[in-house]
Amino acid sequence: MKRIPIAALLLLLTIPAGLFSGCAAKAPARVEPVPVAAPSTEDLATQLERIFDDPNFANAQWGVKIISLDRGDTVFERNAHRLYMPASNNKVLTAAAALVRLGPDFRYETKVVTDGEVSDGILKGNLIVVGSGDPSMAGRFHENDPLRVLKGWAAALKGKGIRKIEGNLLGDDSAFAEPVFGRGWEWDDLAFGYAAPVSALQFNENLLTLEIAPAEREGEKASVKASPLGDYLTLDFGVTTAAAGSDRRLEYLAAEGRETLRVRGTIPVKGNPATQTVAVREPTRYFLEALRHCLQLEGIEVTGFSARMPESDVGASAASATVLLSHQSHPLAEILKPLLKVSQNLYAETMARTLGLAARGQGSFEAGREVLQEALRTMAIERETYMYADGSGLSRQNLISAELLIRIFRSMYRHRSFPQFYDALPIAGVDGTIRTRLRGTKAENNVRAKTGTIANVRALSGYVRSADGEMFAFAMMANNFLVSSRTAEYVQDAALELLANFRR
Repeated sequence: MKRIPIAALLLLLTIPAGLFSGCAAKAPARVEPVPVAAPSTEDLATQLERIFDDPNFANAQWGVKIISLDRGDTVFERNAHRLYMPASNNKVLTAAAALVRLGPDFRYETKVVTDGEVSDGILKGNLIVVGSGDPSMAGRFHENDPLRVLKGWAAALKGKGIRKIEGNLLGDDSAFAEPVFGRGWEWDDLAFGYAAPVSALQFNENLLTLEIAPAEREGEKASVKASPLGDYLTLDFGVTTAAAGSDRRLEYLAAEGRETLRVRGTIPVKGNPATQTVAVREPTRYFLEALRHCLQLEGIEVTGFSARMPESDVGASAASATVLLSHQSHPLAEILKPLLKVSQNLYAETMARTLGLAARGQGSFEAGREVLQEALRTMAIERETYMYADGSGLSRQNLISAELLIRIFRSMYRHRSFPQFYDALPIAGVDGTIRTRLRGTKAENNVRAKTGTIANVRALSGYVRSADGEMFAFAMMANNFLVSSRTAEYVQDAALELLANFRR
């Protein structure tokens, strides 16, 4: 792809936003182009000042700080100590604390135990799965087969001579405490996969994928199928096929009833199917139903029901249980990649609770936050200087500063786990949430950075090397703007290209 210089990026801001699909109707004000390279540190700061003076953000706020990690000087800052909603830049705090406190080799353990005995191929008792929060029983870790681990368990149990389970399938998810959602999550997010509840037992990231396809004729009811467990959800489905070329209009809402989802709207005839991830409400039951499915595939009969184990039974059952299987997750260094690269919220919420479980013996968000605060204090970040409301950044109650992010990036740059932290960040023009940005520039395959996006918020923070190899850490957060998010990205990308071309 042809290189796009800073001048071109900034000139794009002069084009009416309505010309871009999905952009705001308001035309951005003109921003004068600047040179691709700055001849001195003073010129660099001046040019960055011009970039962040973009009139499109005259009524909004930018919090920015850029430092040289090799020389120790501050290159540029604006409102660096003020607090901003970070969106998914909050995951930087979660991931850094996890690496510092747990280490890159940390693994989750899930056990399959029984309170009964096997006789003549029959397990006379319950099959109990004891979880510790492993989020990685998902297709992205198992060659796109979310059932792969559970299929292996079923084969192993069959290998132990079990042909029938007379008891129930029970899930011990007591390692994590409620609440299962982050503080301040909005109710209309809760039906979607990105707002899945957290649990100590997690299958397929606690979500299902719906594919909605139009019928052959206008006015007929559309079809829907769910995967990987097609009959798990009860769907109150009322989507009709609309005229060809019409807009797709679909609404997803949690409905009354156990694991029931209401889907309404229209989809145009001869149009492409719509794909949407939706969250389950009972992760433990979802896990057990997936296990039941795999047991049945192996020919193992299960006569009982699937249920979350009552808290009153957890201790007594554990004391008398016989371990049948034990499963280790991928290491933390690998789990952090979907957390940061694709900004998977469930992984971040899991990690916050894992910090509490590993360091305090309490798998609650509150305990995890205390451990995170202790980890950040070692980076000269005091708890009174920020608000950590959830692990993922989905909550609008999170508040952090550009200065805080820079302290984390500087501390991690010196930490023994820096290679794992750096490798888990998205790479500009290559992967993750910035795979389409900065292509054809010196920032491509150079910038490693975490994005953050919720309504009226756009954040980007991470690392970039200059043209002569100097490493910079940067944090750029825009809040309360009314132009398109892409306009904020133009400003961020212009600043990064300038840094990538800088020499001194």
